[in-house]
Amino acid sequence: MSETQRKAILEAAAKDRELVELVPPVVAAGFGVLPLRRLGDVLTVACMPRASRRALRLLRDVLGLEIVAAPFEAASLRDAIEAAYFQADATVNFPTFRDPDFLDDPRSAEALRREKVERPAPAELAVPPDRLALVTLSYRSTLSDLDGARAGGALPDPRRTRLDLGALDVAWARRGDRVQVHVPEAPEAPEGLPPAARVALTEFRQSDYRHGPGGTVGEHAVRAHLLTALPHLIHPTEVQLVQVDADGALGLHVYDRTERVAPGERRRLELAYCFLSYGSRLRRTIAVDVEEVGTVARTRVEVHNQPAPWGVAELGRWLGVSTSSQECP
Repeated sequence: MSETQRKAILEAAAKDRELVELVPPVVAAGFGVLPLRRLGDVLTVACMPRASRRALRLLRDVLGLEIVAAPFEAASLRDAIEAAYFQADATVNFPTFRDPDFLDDPRSAEALRREKVERPAPAELAVPPDRLALVTLSYRSTLSDLDGARAGGALPDPRRTRLDLGALDVAWARRGDRVQVHVPEAPEAPEGLPPAARVALTEFRQSDYRHGPGGTVGEHAVRAHLLTALPHLIHPTEVQLVQVDADGALGLHVYDRTERVAPGERRRLELAYCFLSYGSRLRRTIAVDVEEVGTVARTRVEVHNQPAPWGVAELGRWLGVSTSSQECP
């Protein structure tokens, strides 16, 4: 069968709503399968060319059907799954597991049938109107494919390695006894600070995806935020800023718990979990370093509309070497 014929089979299956509805979106995306035909209690699905046999065995329990799996070319199958289930940029929240061997646990079938539901603490932003909370944090994430081939001690293959640099915007900086807040296109006056803004947050972000033998994709950025409401998503689901108290103390939702960080305190928050995505077990590790927490009187805030200059502290955080700092009174 030619590749053109195989693509036609996938395209036809993606348009068959009766077939598509046999497999929930989170199951299709998680296991990397698209239903092709059902005969009685036997469901034939297209699967990834290197689909995990452990995953396909568990798929029987997830769907309550016998499974016949037919390998298809990965890119074509991914396109067909997205066409069938994820119109208008819809996404799913994959269920997560602490144990990397979750595919061998029959109890995992129940969790894999539906999307994960986050249950963070209630959002609360209690900073008074005459104060501004100042927060700096560093976020580092690594995503590894547990089912992919191992590269051993080989050097990275430059053809499979990419580094993406995003914005490098610092939200605020101390200058003597003043605090400079950087707001693009704002007037150069305290009135340039939006009245509803209660938190000036700088995120130093670094993400690495080790997606295959000898290859990595790295993403680096520094993001500036002026928050008027919570929650604020640091990771799309697993790490959220949900509370900022009147004194600037933070409440962070971290996977399945709330962590408190007091003004002037520096904390590292770490988590690791696994999930199934397009037939492969992936493991994500996250470290969030809360570098600075406190508040400042708005009368001590200067607003600038040009990018904030970098100093020793900013460069150190970019390189992963944090420097100490003092809380603003």
